[in-house]
Amino acid sequence: MIVEQIAARLRSSGCTVDMQDTLSAHSAGEQAQDAVKAGYDTIFVCGGDGTIFQVIQGLAGSDVALGIIPFGTGNVLAQNLRLPRDPVAAAELQFQCEPVSIPLGKITCKTPGHVKDKNWYFAIAAGIGVHAALMNLAPTGHGKRVGGRAAYYFGGINLLLRHPIEPFEVEMQTVDGCTRSLRASEMIAVRVGEINRWRPGGKMLEPVLRLATVPETSRLGLVHASFHALATRKTQGTSRLPYPSYDDVTQITCRPVADYEYQTPLLVEADGEVIGMKQATVSIAQRRLRMLWPKTAPTPAPRS
Repeated sequence: MIVEQIAARLRSSGCTVDMQDTLSAHSAGEQAQDAVKAGYDTIFVCGGDGTIFQVIQGLAGSDVALGIIPFGTGNVLAQNLRLPRDPVAAAELQFQCEPVSIPLGKITCKTPGHVKDKNWYFAIAAGIGVHAALMNLAPTGHGKRVGGRAAYYFGGINLLLRHPIEPFEVEMQTVDGCTRSLRASEMIAVRVGEINRWRPGGKMLEPVLRLATVPETSRLGLVHASFHALATRKTQGTSRLPYPSYDDVTQITCRPVADYEYQTPLLVEADGEVIGMKQATVSIAQRRLRMLWPKTAPTPAPRS
C-alpha cells in the first residue's frame, strides 16, 4: 500500500510512526484531538479536503503540525501548496519542511443535532448558495468515488439548470472598517488563492477573508457570473447581467430574507462539507493552524 510505503520511509529516517484509520465520516477531529493529547508532533492526513477539514477541528490552536498526503477528489489545499498529485512525491516534499502558522477562518452556524450554534474552523472556503447545495449532492461520497471531479462539474451544471436561485442577506465588514449590506444569490468567503479552475485570490498567510458574492439575480444571471468567475475573471463589463464581486473582509453575516418563502433550505458549507443551514457568521479565527510548508508553496511572511 502507498500509505505503508510512506510510513516505512518515515521510520527509516528515525521517526516513530503510528497509522490510524478514521472510525467514521466525522471522527477525524476527535481522533486528531486525541493525538494532540498523546503528544504527537505531526499528523499526516491521507485523504482529501473533507478529511483535512475534520482533522483541523482537532488541531486548531495546538502546536501539532499538519501534513497532507493527497488522496481526495479536489485536493484544493494540496493545489495551493503546490504539492505533487502523486502521494509519495507529496510526502517526500514535506519530510524536511518547517511548519508555518497560518490564520484559520471560523464559521458559526446552526448545525443539525446541536441546540446551540456551533463553531467550525476552515482553511479553504465557507459560504452559502448553490455551491453549498452542490457539496450536498453526494454526502456519502459515492458520486465522488464514481465520477471524481467530473461528478462535481456535471452536478454543478445540473444545479444551475434546476436548483432554485434564492436570495439571502449579507452584511460584511471590510478591512478598512466599513460595513456594507446586500442581497446575494451566492456568497463564498475564501482563504486560498485557487480552487481548481477558479482563482478567487485569497491569501492563506494573511488574516483576511476574500469574499466573493453574486448579487440577487436570476438563473441566467448566476450562470453569467459563474462563467466570468471561471473563464474570463472579469468583475465588470457591458452586460446588464451581474459579474462576480470581490472584497477583502474580516467578518460576514448571512441570514435569510425576512418573509421570503424558500423552496429549499439555505445550506452552509465549509471546505466542501455541508455543516448547517439558514444563517452563518464567518470571520478570522483566534486559533491558528501549524502546516508543513513546502518550498513549492508561496513564500511565507518573515517571522516577527
